[in-house]
Amino acid sequence: MTKRSYKQNCALALASDLVGERWSLLLIRDLLTGPKRYNELGQSLQGMGTNLLAARLKQLEAAGIVEKTEVGAGGHAYALTAMGRALEPAVLALARWGLTYLPDKVEGYYHQDDWDLVALKAAFEPQRSAGLTVRTQFISDDISAWVEIRDQEMNIGLGVSEEPDITIDGTIEDLFVDAKDPVALMTSGSQKKLDQFMSSFAL
Repeated sequence: MTKRSYKQNCALALASDLVGERWSLLLIRDLLTGPKRYNELGQSLQGMGTNLLAARLKQLEAAGIVEKTEVGAGGHAYALTAMGRALEPAVLALARWGLTYLPDKVEGYYHQDDWDLVALKAAFEPQRSAGLTVRTQFISDDISAWVEIRDQEMNIGLGVSEEPDITIDGTIEDLFVDAKDPVALMTSGSQKKLDQFMSSFAL
């Protein structure tokens, strides 16, 4: 348990003891797209001091939500455990609520393009993707990321995907928010696939 405790035998209160601390859910959001190094998390979570970041990671590790994984030569990254990944539906539900009821943007607030992967997954409507199998690659100066829809399920990740069906020269925001002509951003793939992909989301 964290130092703060509601001291209530209620599932919501006990869960809030573990992930209700400030920044904890945002750490989990960042790790839903894959393992991250400490400095990557620090860059994403601007405004969170390094001491607090270290403390939150330590708390989430102790709770069994986050674990260290080895990467490269002697380096390590942080990743969600199975227990941590089980929080995804709750994080997506909060994100979807935010997309539905809160402003799209707040002036002066920081934004990072990989967060849009989680927002896109929150907006995914499985029933709209019936019969659709598609892997979409986003490539820009700011992000390389992929989205796969298969069997009415969606997976997301950072990096370059093997053999994408659609390649977008831009970010998720470029495609879903800013594009007057989404097809113009497509460097490979078919317009039909792109239309099916974009219609799979409540945006």
